Amino acid sequence: MFLNLYNKCIKVFLAEVSPDVENLRQELIVILQRADIEIVPEIKNADCSVHILGNTDIYTDGSEYKNSPAGVQYRTAKQLCGENFKMFVWNPAGKITAENAYLNNIRRDIVQNTVYIDKLSPIIFVEDIRNIMNIKEAAVQKSEPSDIFFIYNELDKDTAEGICNMLKDFLSLTKLGIRMSDETDYGSYIKQQLSDSKIGVVYYNYASDWAVPFARQVWKDNGGNSSPSPVFVVGNSEHATAEELNIFKGIMECTVDEQLRIPLDIKMFLDKTMQKL
Repeated sequence: MFLNLYNKCIKVFLAEVSPDVENLRQELIVILQRADIEIVPEIKNADCSVHILGNTDIYTDGSEYKNSPAGVQYRTAKQLCGENFKMFVWNPAGKITAENAYLNNIRRDIVQNTVYIDKLSPIIFVEDIRNIMNIKEAAVQKSEPSDIFFIYNELDKDTAEGICNMLKDFLSLTKLGIRMSDETDYGSYIKQQLSDSKIGVVYYNYASDWAVPFARQVWKDNGGNSSPSPVFVVGNSEHATAEELNIFKGIMECTVDEQLRIPLDIKMFLDKTMQKL
């Protein structure tokens, strides 16, 4: 069983721009390509359009650039907005000033399926596109009563499997491997399975960048300290360090230990949890 962040290839129409933001458009092309987002030449073949707005007014009646390619494509995209098409309007200046005051009119004209973004970083802008455009499919998976709900990243599969094999000899265990390229959102499943388990365990070896924010989100989504199924964060000392888990002090229990000792750490956490009941 795996968890995914993104579930489809996004097709973007990158509109023409006024000369003052042409260099930024070229930079955005590179970032979109690195993010595996396809740039298509025809707007009718796109899932969404991207419009970079600078200090040149492409919107207001009577403005010199309203009928420029950038202005025409802006109006075309607006007509296409609907259930199957979104329009991203980016103000890379991050604010509205006297030089780009026409953006006030654009913001007042924002409707459903039109997204106005004024973040300065093109990388964060592209990440916003991915988050908004990806609608994840809910997992159809039945939860089952377990002593331990063991969650790990697919990067750490080998060591995770070894720990699970030792635990399942004397405890009931449900495991979930998370892979970044799968097609399903398991958020609802995680919540249900955790409620059917005595404890949850988030384990990692290499994948600290994933495990730390993920564990905190799981803790938050499932009631924090009031959750009847507490979450235990475990790092394998082969690559994990105790400093990485400092963020959890006072929030939830965590440890970094050797591979062979981790099953015992988990069993001790389970026993302590059951004693509180």
